[in-house]
Amino acid sequence: MTNKLTLSILAALLTAGTGVSAKQPEFAADHCKAGEINAQHYRNFPAALDEAKARHAKLFERKRAMAKPGDDSASTGDTPAALALSATPSYVIPVVFHVYGSQFNGKTVTDAVIIDALNKTNEDFQGQTADFADIDAEFQGVKQALNIEFRLASIDPDGNPTSGIVYHSASSGAGNYSSSDVKRDHWDNYKYMNVYIQNDLYADGVTNNSGVAWYPDTTMSDEGLARVTYNGAYLGSNTDENFRSVLTHEFGHFLDLIHTFEGGCKRGFERRCDTTGDENCDTPQQNSWQMNPGDGGIVNCMGQTINWQNFMAYSDQYANFTQDQVARMVNGLDSQARVTLWSAQNLAATGVAN
Repeated sequence: MTNKLTLSILAALLTAGTGVSAKQPEFAADHCKAGEINAQHYRNFPAALDEAKARHAKLFERKRAMAKPGDDSASTGDTPAALALSATPSYVIPVVFHVYGSQFNGKTVTDAVIIDALNKTNEDFQGQTADFADIDAEFQGVKQALNIEFRLASIDPDGNPTSGIVYHSASSGAGNYSSSDVKRDHWDNYKYMNVYIQNDLYADGVTNNSGVAWYPDTTMSDEGLARVTYNGAYLGSNTDENFRSVLTHEFGHFLDLIHTFEGGCKRGFERRCDTTGDENCDTPQQNSWQMNPGDGGIVNCMGQTINWQNFMAYSDQYANFTQDQVARMVNGLDSQARVTLWSAQNLAATGVAN
């Protein structure tokens, strides 16, 4: 394995030697509450669930369209062939970071930390990291990159120059659905991807939750509530090389990806892999969130090796998305709640056009 896994093992040994729990933050059950938060959202707003179902109904045709001409998957609807990365991004997303306070569990968030985090997240999505080549053999054929780039906005909603980073007084609770900070401070959700950096995400006194994000939903965008919320303690260079990819994980949720361990492992799900679990057939089911080589093994209840290095898992070595996941993200990018973000008109209006 590459340096990420080595660093994780060393960190575990060091903490064990000092009498602290050897488990890293990424292994906490509440590492990311996206599954719980989004499920609650659909219970509270049935129209949002109907919108999601309609969006997902388009995935079959999306996969056919993404399949390489002459490939068997074009006629069977199976996993599409890999997309080639182009010299310029197929999708550019304008981003604004709202930063509340400056200290996050002893770490400071600055412009440089945010720029570093965003650059590395782009590398993750584009398959430009060393770990993208260093995944289990079972997944070399289905790993996939998405030719997308997240860029800090350079024009604000009033037409003024901006760094794309806005600093606010320390606050908490941006991980809750109806956050007063989000309602007050958001930039137009149809023009900007809003990222909220806090330390206590749920205003419950807990400062080691890493992040949360909601799937595409027009009602949330209409109300200015679409967002990624993230803990500044785990942003870019504020944490280790592996854990900084949790921001990539949250951006994946923003583009409609589900945890790979959603729903656990059940034999009956195998034939319905496109509608159960994470709804992707090329990410084998996981028994639980707690599956890594040194923590619960990597073989599921059906004897299959899981893609434990997937960005949407809780991983010792974040490394890849899969082809089905990329198809799902492209489908999410075409949803009403996300499609305006990357339009040519909006890229010019937000100052991120090439």
